[in-house]
This record gives sequence, structure tokens and C-alpha cells, in this order.
Amino acid sequence: MRELGYLYVLANSAMPNMVKVGKTTRSPEERAVELSKATGLPTPFIVVYEQLFANCSEAEYFVHTYLGSKGYRVADNREFFNAPVSIVIKAISLAPNAIEDQLSNQESEEDDDLIDRSENYDELDDLSLDDEEIIEPWMAIFEEAESHYYGLGDYIVDYSEAMRLYKQSAKLGALEAYGRIGKMYKSGEGVHEDKNKALEFFKEGARKGNVYCYWAMGILFLEEENNTNAEKCFSLFLKNKPQTLPDRYRLSSDDLQDIFFDCTDILCRHLEGVEDVHRAFNILCEFIVENKNNILSHARKLHEISISRSHSEMADYYNSAIQYLNTLEDV
Repeated sequence: MRELGYLYVLANSAMPNMVKVGKTTRSPEERAVELSKATGLPTPFIVVYEQLFANCSEAEYFVHTYLGSKGYRVADNREFFNAPVSIVIKAISLAPNAIEDQLSNQESEEDDDLIDRSENYDELDDLSLDDEEIIEPWMAIFEEAESHYYGLGDYIVDYSEAMRLYKQSAKLGALEAYGRIGKMYKSGEGVHEDKNKALEFFKEGARKGNVYCYWAMGILFLEEENNTNAEKCFSLFLKNKPQTLPDRYRLSSDDLQDIFFDCTDILCRHLEGVEDVHRAFNILCEFIVENKNNILSHARKLHEISISRSHSEMADYYNSAIQYLNTLEDV
């Protein structure tokens, strides 16, 4: 729901090194006066920064989550942060759907003509975030979610915590998280299995630009024997996939590995004469040929695992894909 309003940063000389970051649909100055009367502090709050947003609640959640992930939040139920104002302003600049008025845009254009914006960052170390943090404020949360999901390092596998962190990182802009959340709902990992909920997250991820989510929807529909929708999703995947694979934001290397495994299975089922996958295979045939070597590598891994576990039928199953891929000429 649209909630036009301001994000504000308030400071008070009685609270050194502390700022309050909140939202209001009124004037930030009015809010500062109101809080100054309510708190009983000997000095008033002053507005040190304000920014108008199309949805101030969404923006506030983004900024609070981001600053909290960096360890600046004083308490979970408070809006106070022990952070430099410059860091808070940088966080607000990352929040979605900021609104600039015409005068601000005009002033910005004039500044561009007057200010040397050469990238000399040596003098700005104390004022700016790292480039990676500016581009990807969700990265630390997403990586922690991955650690909980896969049990990396000293982490134990904890699907519930992974889901919580994936959802938090998605709110901060992690496109890859939508695919992860969808797959967890699809498999019932840390949550009740819910294919409809999985589909909702895949659709939202695709809408935001995560190309893998088109693929994940295709696989989901294929498993549900909804071949028409599966074919549409695979076609959308091919239409929207980046020219260079993987792409850091729309199709990650991890998601691409999952796709290669799925291609192996689709190819095997096609070779076995499973009618439900024939049309999907025909749509994906060119993609499979283009990525022959990667898919062949995955087929060999699955073949080796099947042999090591004495699953002769599965070994023959994957061997059929290996033989077929070996007949294809490199593109």
C-alpha cells in the first residue's frame, strides 16, 4: 500500500553519537518538536536529514534492517542507532522509491556542472561505505542465510533461520533469495510444504528480474504435469536470460548449476520416451546444446554417484544422457 511520507534523522546533543531514524507522514520538523516535548531531555531534537518516499514504511524497514545488520542498532524495539550520520544517510540513499522534487533535480544537474566528481576516495574513507556495501546492502544477510541452509563452516543446518534471513535479504534487494525461498516452500524445508506459496515467490522474483525464477516455475509446472505453463516459463527463461552466463544479479552461478542438473533430468526423461517432457525438451534443445559441456559434467557426476551407491538403473539412466551429449558437436 502506498504511504507517502518522510524518513528523518534526528540528533540531540544530550545523546552524543546517537541518532533516531524514523518515519512520518507529516513534517519531520513537527515530529522533532513532538518528540522533544515527550522525552524530557534537556535539549531538543534537531532534524539533520530528511527524505521523501513513496512508501515510507517500506523505506524505514529497509534502513532499519540494513543498519541493524551492521551492528548499529541499540535495541530491536527502538529507533535509535549508534552510527555516524554519514552512514545513516548512505543507508537512506539505498532505500527504494525515494521522491525528488523538481527543484532538487535542477540543483543536482547544476551541481554536476560545477563539482569535480573524480573518484578520489582517499579523503572520504570516514564518510562513505565500501562500493560493495552500497551496491549490495543485502549481501551479508544473504550469505548468513546460505551458511544456515547448507551448514557451512561452524554453522549447523537450520532451515527456519535460513528462511528468516532469506526473506530479510529479499526485502533488502537480494533477487537470488526469491528462488531460494520458493524452493524451500516447494520442498517443505523449515516450513510447511506449499507449492502455491512457492509459485508466489517464484513469480515475484521473476517480476523483479530474477531469471532463474522463470526456470523454477517451469520445473514446478512440469512436475505438476501442467505442460502448457511449463513451456511458457521455459520460453520466458530463454527470452530473458543474460547473454553471458552466469549473471551476478539475475542468474547466479549456484542457480545455473541447478539448471544444468535439471537439464540432465529432462534430457534423460526425453530419451526414455516420457511424453510429458518432449515439448519442454524441444524448447530447451538449443540451450542444452549450447551448454553441452556443463550438462555433460553434471551427468557424469550423477552417473558416478549412482555407481558408487550400486544403483545400476540410475547409472544407466544418466549414461544415456552422457552418450547423447557426446554425439553433439560443440557450439
